[in-house]
Amino acid sequence: MALGIRQRLLASHMFAVVVIAGPFGVFVYWMAAQVVDAAHRDALRLYAALAFLVCVLAALLLSRILAGRILMRINDLTARCRALASGDALPPRRPGPRDEFDNLSREFDAMAGRLRHTAQDRERAHAAVRDANARLESRVRERTAELESATVQLKKEIESRVHVETLLAEAAMTDGLTGLLNRRAMLEMLEQAAARLKPGETGLSVIIIDIDHFKRVNDEHGHDAGDRVLAAVASRLRELGGDPQYVSRWGGEEFLILLPDVRMAAACQRAEAVRRDVARLHVDGGNLQVTLSLGVAELAPGEALDDCLRRCDQALYRAKDAGRNTVVAAHGTTFATMS
Repeated sequence: MALGIRQRLLASHMFAVVVIAGPFGVFVYWMAAQVVDAAHRDALRLYAALAFLVCVLAALLLSRILAGRILMRINDLTARCRALASGDALPPRRPGPRDEFDNLSREFDAMAGRLRHTAQDRERAHAAVRDANARLESRVRERTAELESATVQLKKEIESRVHVETLLAEAAMTDGLTGLLNRRAMLEMLEQAAARLKPGETGLSVIIIDIDHFKRVNDEHGHDAGDRVLAAVASRLRELGGDPQYVSRWGGEEFLILLPDVRMAAACQRAEAVRRDVARLHVDGGNLQVTLSLGVAELAPGEALDDCLRRCDQALYRAKDAGRNTVVAAHGTTFATMS
């Protein structure tokens, strides 16, 4: 029928309709021609309208199909984006023509693979860093514990060494039998006391003490009894001599009491009190009675310490010569018996 119409139109020199249907619409072009009569004109209009309607429907159907394909590709790309964002596996690509969407999908898959490899490498690197940190922290804790243990051990060793050195120093300055200062320690005390005196100042006295007939005690009662006598006398001197650090075993059966800031008269009174108190001392249940001979001297202004000690020692020997159990004071070159 359309062919017949076309032939009639051509015969009447009135080519009227050209239809072009594209993927996005229908375009109708009219070319002017002279219509012979009204019937032909109405038929032409009808068939043109029908052709236009068919073209529109075809275009709509084609657009619907194309839109569905495009929407399917977009949904597929959206699903792949969501899978990549959530870390899930990418869904399989749907088969389709090699067009721009397919190329985009392939590029997206390649990019997703690279991102996953990068993320895996980064996670492995983070895991390695965490493991290294954990090993480092463990090593630090171990080293800290070792250092703390070593510090505690070193502290104990230092304390032990200090204690030993203190004991050694004390032993070096203490008489083992009596517990009093020894001669070396007392000499240092004497020098320090003399050094504290200002030029021309007085007030430093010493008392040297000797146990009477000590050799007889050892010979008649034995050295153990002699040791007990020394310990008993030392105990009484420590109690009577004032500050214990100023009482020493001077050697053998001799003792020395340092009296800083004490003048001669007071020193003599102290010596007499010691003599009387020790005379009442009985050792070994009263089997042994002890008496003392004492020499007293005061350091004169400008006098050397050795000279003062020598004068005090001379006073001690004068006390022995006077019959023992006596106190003798040295006033310069003069000696006076106090008891």
